[in-house]
Amino acid sequence: MAPHAEGTPEPAVPNLGLVRAQLAAAASSVSGPQRAEEYLDLLERSPRALYRDGGPVHLTASAIVVDAPGEQVALVWHRKGEFWVQPGGHLEPGEIDLELAARREVAEETGLEELERVGDGPAMLHQHDLSAAFGRCRAHWDVQYLLRAPAPASAVPLRASDESPKVRWVPWPRRPGRAGRDLSALPAGTVADLPETLAALARLVDAQR
Repeated sequence: MAPHAEGTPEPAVPNLGLVRAQLAAAASSVSGPQRAEEYLDLLERSPRALYRDGGPVHLTASAIVVDAPGEQVALVWHRKGEFWVQPGGHLEPGEIDLELAARREVAEETGLEELERVGDGPAMLHQHDLSAAFGRCRAHWDVQYLLRAPAPASAVPLRASDESPKVRWVPWPRRPGRAGRDLSALPAGTVADLPETLAALARLVDAQR
């Protein structure tokens, strides 16, 4: 993190009590307890890693949003990265609730609100490196929630935004034992690791059908 100009106060260290509790709940996610410990260790070493200015490796919050039947998933076009991905992003200064941050990003990027959380906490903790297009950000440690819309995709329109100029519902990729689902339904340019994420979360979607 760049040094602060003389007379400029250092950023406040966030109160991480809620964040620790949310990450502790992620120990039962598909990522497992070891990944949750890695996140907690990062924040113990550098509490400001909760925010974009906390160093080149920091947390983000996102959500895999499915429609009520669990047949469609909402994707947004990431302007900077130039790929299709789930809605999400950095926490705002002073924001300390990972789930609320994920819900805010979903509302800003797709217009969707009043979504039901699937599971007791984060569904997945996902670490990914970033290209030079992301500037000083070198890796995002994403906290991913699984959220469900109140109706089928056909009855829940998505709204584009300046940050995400294109949004769409797409069929959930094929899963073992389920006919009529195919990765080819994902749009060209889908971020490379998203199919693996969707496959890992498939059992959670099915369990809540």
